[in-house]
Amino acid sequence: MGKTTITSNLAVALTSVFKRKAIILDTNITSSHIRLHFGMYEEMKRTLKDVVRNESMLKEVIHSDELTGVDLVPAPESLRGLDLEKLKNLASHLAESVYDFVIIDSAPGFRENTENIIKASDKILVITTPQIPDVSDALKLAEFIRKKKKRPIVVVNRRKKKKYELSKEQIMEMLDVKEKEFFEIPEDEKVPESIARGVPVTLYKKGSKASIALKKLAAYLAGEEYKPSLSERIKWFFGI
Repeated sequence: MGKTTITSNLAVALTSVFKRKAIILDTNITSSHIRLHFGMYEEMKRTLKDVVRNESMLKEVIHSDELTGVDLVPAPESLRGLDLEKLKNLASHLAESVYDFVIIDSAPGFRENTENIIKASDKILVITTPQIPDVSDALKLAEFIRKKKKRPIVVVNRRKKKKYELSKEQIMEMLDVKEKEFFEIPEDEKVPESIARGVPVTLYKKGSKASIALKKLAAYLAGEEYKPSLSERIKWFFGI
């Protein structure tokens, strides 16, 4: 559903547009591809598991992307044996240090670490598409988040504006979210193109439809307002 794509682009938007320092902790062991979104193609020997076990290894484990300014801690092959309470402590420590945002990229759906990641997070994004099966799955996760006394932020990805898709109003009613907690990312051919280039679309094509939508989401998380510049609006109008 593009969860990793949204994660990488939020980090880039927060860093490049809103001048926040961001780091991504990758816990998605089922499909750990986020490094590829930044053009990091070599296997990374040191992972999140190493730094959770020993925080003094943090500098060895962090991979910094010079182009975007985003830091990344790659996922281990398995979360078995990983003290998830220490993961929460690590996230808190990073947030209290040089980082304004610690973004945890989790595996889709419910996993053994889902509850711990929710506990460790201040804001939780539920990513779905405007299709009935995906929204039904999102509803289960949203209800689980509310049981933990937190509110989900719903992001509908790859909106094509087709008649067969659930409408904004239908999804908001199903998931019981307010307007300010609801965001949509349109289908945009520039996204797969950016992934192939190893540069997140918010930097690769700043004026693309998806890029502008993602920056609006980043603005909400940063507590700021975002308005596309004149050049971005022109690029959006001409589709470049």
